[in-house]
Amino acid sequence: MPLFLIIVLTSITFITMKGSRVLMTLYAVDLGAGPLETGILFALYGLFPFLLAIAAGRLADRFDNRLLMYWGLGSYILSLALPYVFPSMTTLFIVAPLWGFTSMLWVVATQNLVGTLSTADNRTRHYSYYSLGESTGAVIGPVLVGVSIDTLSHVPSFLVMALIPLLTLSVVVIKRNSIPVPAPATPAAGAQPSRNMRDLLAQPAMRNALLSNAAVMTGLDLFNLYMPIYGHSLNFSATTIGLIMGAFGAAAFVTRLFIPSISKRYGERAMLAGAFVISAAAFCAFPLTASALLLALAAFVLGLGLGCGQPLSMILAFNAAPPGRSAEGISMRLAVSYGAHVVVPPVFGVVGAAVGGVAAIFWSCALIMGGGSWINRASAREAEKV
Repeated sequence: MPLFLIIVLTSITFITMKGSRVLMTLYAVDLGAGPLETGILFALYGLFPFLLAIAAGRLADRFDNRLLMYWGLGSYILSLALPYVFPSMTTLFIVAPLWGFTSMLWVVATQNLVGTLSTADNRTRHYSYYSLGESTGAVIGPVLVGVSIDTLSHVPSFLVMALIPLLTLSVVVIKRNSIPVPAPATPAAGAQPSRNMRDLLAQPAMRNALLSNAAVMTGLDLFNLYMPIYGHSLNFSATTIGLIMGAFGAAAFVTRLFIPSISKRYGERAMLAGAFVISAAAFCAFPLTASALLLALAAFVLGLGLGCGQPLSMILAFNAAPPGRSAEGISMRLAVSYGAHVVVPPVFGVVGAAVGGVAAIFWSCALIMGGGSWINRASAREAEKV
């Protein structure tokens, strides 16, 4: 089935997408980079996708989704191999925005395909399956990177990461005819289809989805950036750091199994509100321990919270978009995600450099999680009145 094939291929690709960012951080730290430099690297990762995600979504709506899949994977593989050929900090600053842009093309196409190949009754379940693939990559990717660094060193690990999407691209080319092209909705007779982004932002449901996603991505970015730095400061091995990061992915996998049943009972917004509360508690716990086991436990708890935040905001964004503009709605959510990549890491990198530690960063993120919970509790109450 096309949907099954898309989810499997995306799950495989997410191994590299999640692992390469951990590899980038650990390699930068190994080269002597501090919180500010690593923060800038993460910001560059999101720069091009932030600027071009909506344009990519409009292309997916108007043309073949496979076009974005080919461009995305092919260019992603080449950019992943560059640090292997030219190992240096300068190369990391060059490839970081390329990784973000090329992987974004793949994500826009596959998320749109999952949504358009689903119905209103099964869309939540299918996006949950898609997110399970992402969480599987979040488990395997960091652990694979940690083991690869400890056995092969940093530079060869980039080649290991590049080989995984190469496998995905090969399957996409072979199975290209089994991946359908969803037909965009036809506008009413005499009507001109609107492509004004403000039309989407005018919808409260879309604004709620975007704000919620901004909070989720802030939490994810700060965890992915500062947990490796915190673990390195505690003299943990790369494998130990990878296992702590993998605990987050394992929890995300578990919580996404129950998204369809929980959201059906309480609604997506109420579920998001509770997820943010759990995430806030986990961020408060991180600076309070130097134990690898307890940090892994806190990462697991964070995964239970933030793990369901991404698929729920994805569902809300897709549902809020009008017919024929689903990829644009998805890409607006991604633009917010990558905008967070641009803004959050350097801002908090300055905070980390100023205070000389990560405790203030983790506690600040706990406050942001609290804000996300408040937004969704209010939206859930409004939905109940309708």
